[in-house]
Amino acid sequence: MKDYIAKAFKLAKTARQLHEDEISEAYKYTRPNRDIYRADNDKTDRTKIFDSTAPDSVQNLVSTILNLLIPQNSQWATISVREDIKESVASDVKMAIDVANRTVFKTIKDSNFYVAASEALTDCVIAGYGCIATYEDKKINFTAIPSYQLYFLDNAKAEIDTVFREHSLTGQYLLETYGPEKLGVDLCKLCTEDPFKKHKVLESCFRLPMEEDYTYTVQVGKDGEIMESKKMPVPMFTVFRFNKTVGDILGESPIRMALPHIRVCNQAQELFMSAASFLSLGAWQVSSDTAVNFQNMKLKPGDVITTDSPLQPVPFPGSLNVTEATIADHRAQIRKMLFNDAILPPQESKYQTATEVQIRQSEFYRRIGPAGLRLEQEFLRQVVGNLIRRLQMRGEIQEFIIDGTQFELIVNSAVKKGIAMSEINRDLQLLQVVSQLGPEATINVDTQKLARKIIRDGDLSPEAVRSLREVEQIKQQQQQQAQQQAMMAMAQQAMAEQPEEPQTPSA
Repeated sequence: MKDYIAKAFKLAKTARQLHEDEISEAYKYTRPNRDIYRADNDKTDRTKIFDSTAPDSVQNLVSTILNLLIPQNSQWATISVREDIKESVASDVKMAIDVANRTVFKTIKDSNFYVAASEALTDCVIAGYGCIATYEDKKINFTAIPSYQLYFLDNAKAEIDTVFREHSLTGQYLLETYGPEKLGVDLCKLCTEDPFKKHKVLESCFRLPMEEDYTYTVQVGKDGEIMESKKMPVPMFTVFRFNKTVGDILGESPIRMALPHIRVCNQAQELFMSAASFLSLGAWQVSSDTAVNFQNMKLKPGDVITTDSPLQPVPFPGSLNVTEATIADHRAQIRKMLFNDAILPPQESKYQTATEVQIRQSEFYRRIGPAGLRLEQEFLRQVVGNLIRRLQMRGEIQEFIIDGTQFELIVNSAVKKGIAMSEINRDLQLLQVVSQLGPEATINVDTQKLARKIIRDGDLSPEAVRSLREVEQIKQQQQQQAQQQAMMAMAQQAMAEQPEEPQTPSA
């Protein structure tokens, strides 16, 4: 087991090393405290950040994804019965599904899922990949794994099935978690003598050949002694990528794609600050009998240069206008590549109309569509699917085999809704064009099926949607009412057409 883990861990390290320099640079310009090269006790160095456009754009994009991809006030994933057999499913099964869905999202709301998701999405936007671990104690909790602790491999289907987390834990935590029996004599002695000293820990979750279950192990110390090893039907770690290059394991990120603009923007801002210092303080020359070697001099703002000539300012060539234009252009490119220009209003506009908000959201959905669908597939579906399986193992919800034969997991994030709304608007526009051709042309469109598609894709609340059986019953009632009304109208008309009987005159 230890040999297998060592070989896989070496391959995972090699796969990450190909991109570490670029990922580290992406963190230095945005979140230096999360740099991939840092250790747990390293100091944060923010001296390389001269422009805040990239860090601010990261925060805006993460907030937008959280609000639109996994809104806290919406049930963005549900267990459901397949649409074609929904009418034949018993009512008690539907009630059990409703209870399961409420339990799943109550567990999510009661945990720290949204906090962990925001941290993992920040890593995903910067480095190209993020990770959430699911730990169980008395309740289920989620933890975002920093990118500098994370290594992983994928299989032939490009699915991530081997994940490593390399970090350190205190001796006190190891003693309380695993006990003296598992730690051994030497390690137990070290943890007892200095409970605050941290020890190297390697967590791994992988699937052995010819096995369906995952193997989760915890190794401690330089020798990598296995403290814990257990089989799990679901993985401990959920790794997801913002985007992906074919043949590459690690993901791509908008920050890494925007690095050329971020470099130029920071360097130009640094140059602008240096030039502004010289313009405000200047550099001066005074007369002196001593000789000066100008090649070895380094000017600083406010310096006085000793020469044989009278006191006079040192002229500086160049123009700051070019630097300002360069900074403005690259800032705009950074905001565009991080989708800030699509969702946020222009700086000179403080208000947006409802139409402008809708247009901006549609543009955001269109541009982030591929990345949003990948996050939905690798992040949301995996997290909710694993959570459902864990709740079933804990006996908190009933068993549902979510393999698409009867029950399926439907993830309906806001990005998917936006794409669906674009399709709905297209269908309605086409229907309007067809209707202009006359009633005979409109016969080609089944408006009832179109209405069901709009209700389904538009994510109308399920409680408000009638079943097909109810719709047929209402149609029959309407037809019966129409027939009754027609018969009553005919009877009234017949009575009105009957001649009145002559009245007999009174005596």
